[in-house]
Amino acid sequence: MCILVLHLLMGIATAHIGTVLIYFKQKPLLHHGSVFVLLVIVYFFGFVWRWHTSHIRVKWQMIALLIISAISITAPLFLYQIRPFTFYVSGIALLLVSVLATAGQLFSHTGKTGFLGNIGALAVGVVLGFGLPFEVGRYILWALALFIVFFFLVYTRPGIQYLAIVSIFLLAIFFGYRKYHTPIVWFEEQVNYEDKIVYSANTQFHKLVVTRWHHDYWFFIDQLKNLSSIDEFLYYEPMVHSLFTISQHQKKALVLGGENGCLLREVLKYPQITSIEVLSYDTLLRNIAIENPFFTRINNYAYANEKVRTIHKDLLSYLAESTDQYDLIFVDLPDPRSVETNQYYTIEFFALVGKMLTDGGVMITQAGSPYFATDAFVSIGHTLQRAGFYTLPIHNQILTLGEWGWYICSFDQNENKMQQRLVNTGKLPVDTRWYNREAASLISSFGKTNHDTSAVQINTIANPVVYRYYLQGNWELN
Repeated sequence: MCILVLHLLMGIATAHIGTVLIYFKQKPLLHHGSVFVLLVIVYFFGFVWRWHTSHIRVKWQMIALLIISAISITAPLFLYQIRPFTFYVSGIALLLVSVLATAGQLFSHTGKTGFLGNIGALAVGVVLGFGLPFEVGRYILWALALFIVFFFLVYTRPGIQYLAIVSIFLLAIFFGYRKYHTPIVWFEEQVNYEDKIVYSANTQFHKLVVTRWHHDYWFFIDQLKNLSSIDEFLYYEPMVHSLFTISQHQKKALVLGGENGCLLREVLKYPQITSIEVLSYDTLLRNIAIENPFFTRINNYAYANEKVRTIHKDLLSYLAESTDQYDLIFVDLPDPRSVETNQYYTIEFFALVGKMLTDGGVMITQAGSPYFATDAFVSIGHTLQRAGFYTLPIHNQILTLGEWGWYICSFDQNENKMQQRLVNTGKLPVDTRWYNREAASLISSFGKTNHDTSAVQINTIANPVVYRYYLQGNWELN
């Protein structure tokens, strides 16, 4: 009975591994069948192997099996490859190792009856395992690991030295699992992403996911690409350095949004900046960017700089109540994908931001894609102008995002003056990865367009049109 229970647990654990594979390929019938067929085939060879290796000393059998079983049982929880198709191969390999490890040594019956009984227990376990949720399967895996350990302690009667070896090994596995394992829910999310998930969290507004491919990282908000370590500088360098080129005063800055810290990193390159205040839309995302190694690596620990001060207040309430003024204001808030985020692109919002500019101060706001959401981009520009700003639209090609755009805004410099200052940019006083004088002369050039925007409306709280324009854009071309 003991050996049958053990094989039942092994079948459940094997099914759990197979279920992980199903999340990647979405072919349940094929995977259920292939997992079980491979299980039976390898189990048969394990039976033959056991028949011919019974002369090996028990202590070495026990130690080898403990090592192999521990690796095969814990590996599926935290060891998976970068691409789904390679995970399919590695998952099958783990399956074979798991079955071979247990089948090779845990046979107590060498007759046909024992063989068929064990196969039957495995089959029942596989059927049950495919229907288990991931969290339940996780505990089954650990139950199997403990069952294997207790089985060997009872049936091999090891001396105290072997018990010590087993205990130390299990402790190492436990602490290694605690430190390096992948949260089980990441397997459920992985089907939505091409690359390996290395971080996942929820904030009060969004679902955040970070994936990795080789040494590069992608950051997703609600399954939408938001940032990549490959080319994030193509977004933040034009946004920051173009504003510094046009601005007349450069001491005090306000950042609205920009939680990931990359915008701060670029602003902090200018020694004349004395203070930067950050007013976050998503405070939990900001906190993650302060602590998470992925973000601190790319933002160069910007939040730790003594010039940076985070404001712990509601964004709209602070803008309405504050009397502070700033030389530069950077608006890097979420895209207008809903009525809620639409409000950050209305006349009312831009009026609140505008009153915080010093005389001669300048502002820049991200405005989505002038190519993928042309009407939304144009509407934001018209809305800024209705709020009293002169505007200069700029854009850049972001490799992982596509064409993206911003508006530089001023109350006392018209579009021609701002463009002239931008085009006449000399050598930058700070180091950049891409932005230079040639880039400055190109980002304000749009060329001709055959898209009719004559009917585009102004965006207000009472008439929230930008989010509708945004959603109606040709994003499928991205």
